[in-house]
Amino acid sequence: MARIGIVAPYRKLYYEALEIKEELNDDIDVRIGLLSNAVDVARDLIKNGAQVLISRGGTLNYIRRDIPDVPLVEIEISSYDIAEAIMEAKKISNHMALIIFSNMLYEKRDLSKLFNVDLKIFYIEREEQAVEAIRKAMIEGCEVMVGGGITNKVSLEMGIRSILISSGKDSVYRSIRQAQNILYYREDALKQTELIQTVMENTPLGIITTDRIGRIKMINSPALDILKLPREHVLGRDIRKIVPEIKDGQGADFIKEFGDSKIMVNIKPVDIVSSNIGSIITLEEISEISKKEKYIRSAFIKKGHVARYRFEDIIGESKVLKNVLEIAKKYAEFDSTVLIFGETGTGKEMFAQSIHNKSKRAKGPFVAVNCASLSESLLESELFGYVEGAFTGASKNGKVGLFEMAHKGTIFLDEISELPVSIQAKLLRVIQEKAVMRLGDDRIIPVDVRIIAASNKNLGEMVKRKEFREDLYYRLNVLTLTIPPLRERKQDIVNLFQYFIDLFCYKFKIDRPLIDKACLEIIQDYDWPGNVRELENFTERLLAAYGSQYIDTGKILELLNVEQNLLTDIQVFSKRSSRAGELDENEILDVLKRNNFNKTKTAKQLGIGRTTLWRFLKKRGGGNSETFR
Repeated sequence: MARIGIVAPYRKLYYEALEIKEELNDDIDVRIGLLSNAVDVARDLIKNGAQVLISRGGTLNYIRRDIPDVPLVEIEISSYDIAEAIMEAKKISNHMALIIFSNMLYEKRDLSKLFNVDLKIFYIEREEQAVEAIRKAMIEGCEVMVGGGITNKVSLEMGIRSILISSGKDSVYRSIRQAQNILYYREDALKQTELIQTVMENTPLGIITTDRIGRIKMINSPALDILKLPREHVLGRDIRKIVPEIKDGQGADFIKEFGDSKIMVNIKPVDIVSSNIGSIITLEEISEISKKEKYIRSAFIKKGHVARYRFEDIIGESKVLKNVLEIAKKYAEFDSTVLIFGETGTGKEMFAQSIHNKSKRAKGPFVAVNCASLSESLLESELFGYVEGAFTGASKNGKVGLFEMAHKGTIFLDEISELPVSIQAKLLRVIQEKAVMRLGDDRIIPVDVRIIAASNKNLGEMVKRKEFREDLYYRLNVLTLTIPPLRERKQDIVNLFQYFIDLFCYKFKIDRPLIDKACLEIIQDYDWPGNVRELENFTERLLAAYGSQYIDTGKILELLNVEQNLLTDIQVFSKRSSRAGELDENEILDVLKRNNFNKTKTAKQLGIGRTTLWRFLKKRGGGNSETFR
């Protein structure tokens, strides 16, 4: 079965084509056919396996009109071919007519002057017009006719001299090569189409493709299942007859009911070089979207977006801490935005996680982001996500934003005061609309998220200085929680220190060291400007340095001195230690009695540190007396 069919309108071309076929040893079938008769020849070639047809002039036009769906290659008639025929006709007479189909002459030049002849040109579109054209030419004094196969045939029948315009062998070669290229690309296109069909059939999404006027070109089985229609009733049909909501060349997202199912419909126009060539429509059941969403949320939780702390993990018995805990527990019952204030290291995220774990969102994700740790551009893409091509370096698959990850859960925005003003505006829109838009996309994605924000700065003052948006501040400042610094709950310090000792002994796999009671007074007297985090880090350093060794005040003071560079309280202690040596026992006891044995007041009046006083009394046997406080 030959895949290339050649329809030659005259015998000379037929024999030239046969010679080339033998040379190329290719799957070519050559037949003779002129004008309307060539259509039946072409159909027979197709029946016998021809996928591309080759012909020329008017014969090609006839085939194109009657068989439009088969690729056609024209054997070109070159200027040289026409010139050669005119020069041959000139040997007979200078008065001649060029009678041709319009596609046979590409250059509209004055051939009469070029060849110094009296030449008249007659264009025909159908073979029956050849007789009339020849008669007109004769009336106008033309003595020889120049043209293609039909002109030559009719002229001979009418007894008029004629010259046939023959296509050169090179033109036939070129047409065959062109037909071979068409076959190659056609096969490649078929493979690509088969691949696309295979992909479409193996995706759970319903997919429909249409041409530029909305006719359905391809549809997969999931789409047919959703539409509940057979394939033969869908292909070639106007998509708007099935989905009236679709507009010409416009993208859209909407939900539509098909029978008992609610379907998310997405329309994406396909443009090539600013020209619309059709659309891709995807159909997905809402129930399936919900299942996938649940799976994705679950996967994110498994990846670490989960709250580890609960209110029971917050250590302390001070009244001020208990009051804050009671308020936080009440806040957990509601779904309003929470704004947590507190110095660095007070445990703001611990409270945020505890509120989440006691709320109705406890089974959802807890996503934490530090607004000060990322650049403005990176923070925007992290919070809201992006689509493919949104910016240089963007992942081909795009990225899900943190707000989407926190869907049905809580997002914790730490150090909200450091949020750039441009992103503050976008955050405000997310809070108001309960939806996000990824960078580079125009789709709105609904999100159900509770926001807990935290700041170690006074946002109210920042609003006055125009450093923080007032409207965002009032959106965030719904439920307010202030975490007290460690220096305001000193009675919790020793308990926290003991907890961290046990924690790091377990972590380092060492025995618990003995700790001098005087060490606990130093620990409790110190203000801990870095709060709980500083105390935790100090305890870890202490055990890393000394392990299970006996811990005395010297080790505590040495480590604080090395690590904290003699911060205020320790500096005061160092300066006042010499003063203690100048005091006698009677003076100290006298002040103690006046202060009802309160060591804090006594040390202050004597101008020495409380720990210095404690050491002084210990040397005199009074350090362990229950009468001293």
